[in-house]
Amino acid sequence: MAAEVSRAESASPACSTSSLPLAALNVRVRSRLSLFLNVRTQVAADWTALAEEMGFEYLEIRHLEMQADPTGKLLDYWQGRPGASVGRLLELLTKLGREDVLVDLGPSIGAAGWWWLSLMIICKARNVTSRLSSRSASLQVPIRSD
Repeated sequence: MAAEVSRAESASPACSTSSLPLAALNVRVRSRLSLFLNVRTQVAADWTALAEEMGFEYLEIRHLEMQADPTGKLLDYWQGRPGASVGRLLELLTKLGREDVLVDLGPSIGAAGWWWLSLMIICKARNVTSRLSSRSASLQVPIRSD
């Protein structure tokens, strides 16, 4: 079993947020992000600025404005697009000057990343394939691949 775990660890992606899928962000992190970005202000970049940086078009942003939680929906839509990752999200927040968000959510995002990577290592070590929920990043239906 130890050999399997070490083999699985070597096969796992690098321990960084750059390759971490957005689905690894839990509900708490997403909710806190919404608290920061849903508020429209003149002083700080909000979710619309983030949407533009993510490559969303004007009409898509207008559609998101009608949502109760536009930041949450933005993350849901963006995670299906190429290049969407936790690392890229952090880069965009940095580019927008939202260090306040990074300082507040940094520890939680780091924990989500380690949780996701440990889940992947465990699945590989147990030779289990599973579907990961795009919303909660939780294991849904484990299936042995024997």
